[in-house]
Amino acid sequence: MAEVVWAQFLSPAGRLLEKPVSQVRQERLEERGEVWSPTRYRGRRAIATWWRPAGQARHAGCATLGALDAAVSLEFDPQVVSFTGWPVRLAWAGSAQGYVPDFFARLADGRARLLVCRPSERATSGWEETARLLEAAGEQAGWEVRVHPGADDTAAAANRQRLSRYRHARLADADTARILHQVFARPRPFADGVKASALPELATVARALHLVWMRELLIDWSAPFVPARSLVWSPQGVRG
Repeated sequence: MAEVVWAQFLSPAGRLLEKPVSQVRQERLEERGEVWSPTRYRGRRAIATWWRPAGQARHAGCATLGALDAAVSLEFDPQVVSFTGWPVRLAWAGSAQGYVPDFFARLADGRARLLVCRPSERATSGWEETARLLEAAGEQAGWEVRVHPGADDTAAAANRQRLSRYRHARLADADTARILHQVFARPRPFADGVKASALPELATVARALHLVWMRELLIDWSAPFVPARSLVWSPQGVRG
């Protein structure tokens, strides 16, 4: 008989609940509070911070810079509708030891995803057992489980970090978007296209970068984004 995984989480009223993870399938954990937060102390090597997903009132906790990179990757994933940090603790039945995944996300098709950050090489003790616990929890609850490799120093990750500042829906503007799709009907440097739009520069830059973040305007994500040189183009082209 398979070992049973138990889950601790907060009710909508903030009361701590504990159930077999198979009975947590319908719980909206992405809307619940944290069951854990990192201890703050002098000399702490990791950097704890908070990330606020666009359109959400609740912040997601990030225990390390690697977790912050993972939060940005969730924000950028078009499948992810909402997510939060540390809303559930998982443990084998009868065990006093538990593990809190970094993030719980809700996908557009209704499925749930656990995203956890792989520990550094210096902190891998017990990781195999943690991976087994996560795999069992995913099978019993019907959750997708993914492991984020850690802080990413690629150009794509740097671009996501930079452009994430323009993720918020308040920057969306249909009239500006229509003009920019026309301006970038063919690939051209970002700064050149903004200038050619004849729209107010500062507001247009922000709205154009929002379109890039939303992938309504396209760039080469594998190369560093440099506004004066990087090509931008519209998948729509000119519409009549």
